[in-house]
Amino acid sequence: THKDTHNNALDFVQIEQKMAEDNPAKWMEGNWGVRFLLPGMRNRKKLDQFNVENVMQQLRPLKSTCKWVQINASQGANGAYYTTPVSVLSEHVSKESVPERDLFGEVLDALVEEGFKVIVYFASEGPTKGNGHEEDAPPGSIKKWKDYCTSRNMTYEEGVAKLVVREISMRYGKKISGWWFDHAKYGDIELLAKEALRGNADAALTFNIGHEHNPDGSRVLKRARAEEHYTCGHPTPVVQRSPDWDGNESMIRTIENHGPYLDGSLAHMFIPMQEKWFAGKACFKKKKIVDWTLRVVKAGGAITWATALEDKKVIPEKQLRQLEKINRVVGRWKKREEGGDEEEDTDDEEEDTDNEEEEAEGKDEL
Repeated sequence: THKDTHNNALDFVQIEQKMAEDNPAKWMEGNWGVRFLLPGMRNRKKLDQFNVENVMQQLRPLKSTCKWVQINASQGANGAYYTTPVSVLSEHVSKESVPERDLFGEVLDALVEEGFKVIVYFASEGPTKGNGHEEDAPPGSIKKWKDYCTSRNMTYEEGVAKLVVREISMRYGKKISGWWFDHAKYGDIELLAKEALRGNADAALTFNIGHEHNPDGSRVLKRARAEEHYTCGHPTPVVQRSPDWDGNESMIRTIENHGPYLDGSLAHMFIPMQEKWFAGKACFKKKKIVDWTLRVVKAGGAITWATALEDKKVIPEKQLRQLEKINRVVGRWKKREEGGDEEEDTDDEEEDTDNEEEEAEGKDEL
């Protein structure tokens, strides 16, 4: 009957509201964040020389509206190298995989002290590198990892979750507010979720397992796993389309039309500001990057901008100016929503100079 249909619709809305209220990612709702990749043991000299204060000086002015920073425990998508000590790897696999200096922990502490939430980026395949490319790992380490897992009666996927993720999660506890698991199809997602939550049961989780595509090739923004709390939000791969491609805007329209929660998962986008995820020239016009951010924030979703780091361990000038602009515009909008006076933005007419910056230092293996 019509009455039953109406009641069922109300029940669904109430269930959605309850899921949103209980979602560990609720603090991300209507907010934005930044990601940069720390150098790992594949670039030991850069890891040893990394100056934490350099990048913190750039991030501090953003914290009025930038709510989180994503940093990596694995060396980007390469799970054979790390930015933080992992005892099982140093003792049984390869000392070349993990550092003595806990760069991850140093940056984590600095960020938390400044009031930022921290999301951990982690390559789910761990030391096996997913497809097992020996040249991308310390010599002999893949075999040693497999042999050690076998000696512990564990699958390789179990080993990553129980021996690596667990140690990181327990070491840092509630300092970690969330996880972004890359290449999650290579991992045991249920175990990854269990171990990631061991140190902080309230951490927000997401898993990149690949997504459906729209007819134009753009990614479909949707809930991918029952274990996730926010969508991974990966755009069309940068090898296929530039991050500023208009097709990626389809995710924003999904948030505006169907969000901010998609089947209980907070709608979140994760986009690089430059040609590659952590290197290359900035590719967004300032007006576009600000507009995309503000639309997501207004719709109650979440967006993370991935920036490069130059050799001086700082965010490149153009990306930094764009982040500062986002901070000002979002700040003005939030102040207006709260009933405060609107501040005048003095650089609205500032032109974009797309070609003036040199390509950010750094290679794909950073």
